[in-house]
Amino acid sequence: MSHITSASPPHDPLAAKLSAADDRVLLANWLPPQAGVVPKVRLGKHWVNALWALPLIFVLLVIGVAIAQALRQLPDVQALLVRYPGIPVSVPPVTTGFPGWLRLLHFLNLFFMAFIIRSGVQILADHPRLYWKRDCTPGTEWFRFQKAVPTGRIWTSKDDSVTIPGWLGIPGIRHSIGLARWWHFSTTLLWIINGVVYYAFLFSTGQWLRIVPTTWDVFPNAVSTAVQYLSLTFPVDESWTRYNGLQQLAYFITVFIAAPTSI
Repeated sequence: MSHITSASPPHDPLAAKLSAADDRVLLANWLPPQAGVVPKVRLGKHWVNALWALPLIFVLLVIGVAIAQALRQLPDVQALLVRYPGIPVSVPPVTTGFPGWLRLLHFLNLFFMAFIIRSGVQILADHPRLYWKRDCTPGTEWFRFQKAVPTGRIWTSKDDSVTIPGWLGIPGIRHSIGLARWWHFSTTLLWIINGVVYYAFLFSTGQWLRIVPTTWDVFPNAVSTAVQYLSLTFPVDESWTRYNGLQQLAYFITVFIAAPTSI
């Protein structure tokens, strides 16, 4: 019986010349900073500065306050406010207060969301444009904070990426989408786990009664509350034991619709 020995792999001259890469990000050797432009929104064929939304929102609020105060002078609206003051009568009060687990999970929710949002902004800064379609054809975006894609030359993702402040994005380095995605999806997983724990505690205690509507009266009470808030005559606050109709709908939509669909 002949002796069989394992043959060593053939020597690769190219592999011998390779060296281990540095796992550090050396900013001196990285892409130089590149500023973007003021965020713009496409309206038809024109680009409008997105900061115009701030005075527009203020004007709309002023108009809304005036309309709400005028509505409160109408007899039918006054009858609505009397019949539906804001909190549905059939909603049972929760007298146990806000337990420690609820406060802790709210803190963790905000903590994880801060990382998710900052890393999401960093990902967007690598291609600072938003589209309605999936093809992402240059020139079809509806939102951007980078100049228009030039024609007549090659334009890559490195050229398109912009630098954002370190306090706004994670890791705050231009064209660092790989690290940003790691932060984004890692903290998203922790955020989901935190949400599952929140659901478990919510329904194993009586705290779900705060945010789950149990009567159709929540809708007219929400309308009543909105009119009261907008007219700057705030409704009675009993949020320590019972949320008003508008608060209850807002929490229900956030917890059971917006949060799951965002995943």
